[in-house]
Order: sequence, then C-alpha cells, then structure tokens
Amino acid sequence: MSSNNIAIQVENVSKCFEMYKTPADRLKQMLYPKLLNNKKIYYDEFWALRDINFEVERGQTVGIMGQNGSGKSTLLQIITGTLSPTTGNVNVNGRVAALLELGSGFNPDFSGIENVYLNAALLGLSREATDKKLDEILAFADIGTHVEQPVRTYSSGMMLRLAFAVQAAVDTEILIIDEALAVGDARFQLKCFRRLQEMKDSGVTILFVSHATELVRSFCEKGIFLDKGQIKYIGDANTATIQYLSLLFPNQRHEESNLTPIEANPVVTPEEGVFPVEKEKNVLFFDNFFHDSPNNFGHGGAMLHWLEIEGLEHSTIFSGGEEVTIRGSFSWDRELTQELIISKNLENNIALCIALMDSQGRYIFGCNGFDYKIELNCLSNESSIAEFQFKFPFLVTGTYFMTVAITVGSLPNHEQLRWYDALIELKCVQKETNVFGTFKIDYAMCYNPPKEKCA
Repeated sequence: MSSNNIAIQVENVSKCFEMYKTPADRLKQMLYPKLLNNKKIYYDEFWALRDINFEVERGQTVGIMGQNGSGKSTLLQIITGTLSPTTGNVNVNGRVAALLELGSGFNPDFSGIENVYLNAALLGLSREATDKKLDEILAFADIGTHVEQPVRTYSSGMMLRLAFAVQAAVDTEILIIDEALAVGDARFQLKCFRRLQEMKDSGVTILFVSHATELVRSFCEKGIFLDKGQIKYIGDANTATIQYLSLLFPNQRHEESNLTPIEANPVVTPEEGVFPVEKEKNVLFFDNFFHDSPNNFGHGGAMLHWLEIEGLEHSTIFSGGEEVTIRGSFSWDRELTQELIISKNLENNIALCIALMDSQGRYIFGCNGFDYKIELNCLSNESSIAEFQFKFPFLVTGTYFMTVAITVGSLPNHEQLRWYDALIELKCVQKETNVFGTFKIDYAMCYNPPKEKCA
C-alpha cells in the first residue's frame, strides 16, 4: 500500500511511566544519578503501552475499545503529540484536530468567545477565518448568552458543546476524539454524530475511543481492542467489539459447568453462520450452534440447545408483516447460577432473550421475559422452553442478525450467562411496500377529514 494513502502510522510504540512512592524519591532520581553516578532507580515502572503497531488509511474510521487503564487515552495523546513515546515512532500525515479532554486548550478565565478564538488559533485558523466561522460555531454549540461568561463557570456538557463546535468548524483531515461524545444531552449527541457522518462522507480520517460497542459497529470500518497496554485484536469492527465484550463477560465458568454440551456437529465459523433445517413446512430448526465461538460470551453455566422459527414463507427470508413464533430450548447450572445471584445480588429470575440487529450492529428490537414481566425461578428449575410471538416489522431491504441471550436477574440489574451474538442471519426482501427510513409503521391518513372526526 502506498505511503500516500496512510494517514496514521504507529510503529513499535511503547510508553513507560515512572511511578514514585514519595516526592523524596523523585528528587533522588533527579540528583543522584548525575551527582553520584548512582545507577539505582527510585521508581516503579508502569508500561501503559507495549509494542503497538497499526496503520490507519486516509478516510478510514477506526474505533478503539478497552477497559479503563488499557492505554487508550495514552495512545491517542501520543498520536496527537501531547505525549512522547518511550520507544517507537508515530507518523501522522495530514492536518489534525483532536478532542482529548474537555476544555483542553481553553483558558478557564476567558469567556467562551475568547476561547473560541484561542482554540481556533491553536488549530491553525487565522482570526479572519475564525470571524467567518464564528456564527456557525456558536450556532452549533447553542449555549446562548453563556458564551460571554468565563469558561470556568461552564458545566461539562457546555464545555463539550463549545469544544466540539470549534473542532467541527475546522477543515481538518484527521479527527481524533477521546470519549468526549459520551457527555452532553441526547439532542446534542445526535447533532455531533450527524456532523461526524458528514466529515466521514467527505473523506476525513476519524480515530476515536468509545465504550459504545453499537457505535463502533455501525460507524467504523476498523476496530482496535486494547487490553493492558497491548493490542489484542485489530481488524473488522464487529469482531473487535465481540473481543471487547468477551473480556467484559468472560466465559469463566464454562468448563466448571455440569451442563452436557449437545452433540457436536461440524464446526460452523462465525463467517459461515448457523444453517437452518426445515423441520416441517414454515418451520426452521437450528441446533448446530458453535458454543465456543468467539461470538459467544458470558459468565457461563447456561446453554441454548435449539431454536426454531415458525411462520416465515421462504427459509430465512422475510418481507415484513409475517406472524412468527420463535421457540428456544435452554438450560442452566443451578449451582453456578446461585453463586452468581448471591455474589451479584441478583433476583432469582432467568430469561431467554432475543433481539434483531441490522448489518451495522444497530438493534431494531428485543424481546425477553423481564420486559414481559414473567418470571422463571432458576433455582427450582434447570431447563425451559421459551416461546415468543410477534409480527416482523417492515424493514429496509438488507441483512439482519438475530442475537440470543440467557440472562439472570432483572431488567435494571442482570448478568449475561450466555450471549450468542449475531447467531442467525436473516434477509429482508421488500415486495410491494415502501420503507422510508429504517422501518415502516401502520398508519391511517386522509385528505380534508370531516370536522366531527377531528373534534
């Protein structure tokens, strides 16, 4: 690949921080090696990053995920140049705008407008160029008369609005964001995402840290999963989110479980999917699940044995409006489930859950026993068959995936025993109905309605 097509290149980057127990140790480290030629060190080494290597192509959108302390923010600071790596090199080809910390580059005693000019200047805009963009920036931030007040009086949400508004107004080639979009109200977040989509469509390279797996799935072509300062996975964004979720919900109890796995069929990889068997007319039967797939995660101690879908006219294809019945057989280890209930203070209630998501990882709908307010005692039972009945919505033509999960607890407080991500692939093929947007709703309409009807 031509180097002209590379926006960010990270080569063998590592970062070590010196951790001092007391201020005196820091002073000793500064003086003794120079004055006494003392080779002793007075600090502990903390390696925030180890041997990081990756490239980001121009126009690519990349999401970085990992637990707190995994090195995400340190990596972004090194890429933007606010931190120097201990070893390795970073090459950035293009004009960079970065939103790393709320208010970074802002003077707390300056007003909002004064900080707009200050921040724009740091990003390379002249005063004349900022003058032309000022109305656009203030309209995007939408913080009213607060722009005349010192920034130190701002809430975190107002700070984000102003900071992002400046970044969004700059004609940049590379945008780097560190979790800042998690702050702010829903309406402003929508405005930010729309602006990000515009920048993405115009060819801006975007690199951002987020814990929102659905955002990474739907918005990014590439995902990077960091753990303890090392890259554990880099590649497809959907697979990266699966790897990240697997870390959050480790399958730590699977081997200890007394559950007997179903008879193994030929291994089905996540790319190949799960193949249905037509048990009878209009009934699709699935039972060749690859239980140890990286697409499955959770605490363990539960298993899905089979799933059937009744009511689709053509195999795994739907057009919308079909009345379907979905049944699933699942079981769980009562002893392991009881341990989890006690340790996590959960309710004694287990549920089978299904959800439909699109090809970008955005969930369309979900069904489960918690929402439906039915209870299944998981200590007096060890298996069950759940049945769901609903009409398929009218959706845009495309590929969709059904996720299945076995969950214990309650809606506000639950833990995943087993999550089968994107387990079944379904196709939506529209026939005569038109779907504008994401899905079609049933509605009534008329022109010139009678007055008594409107009363």
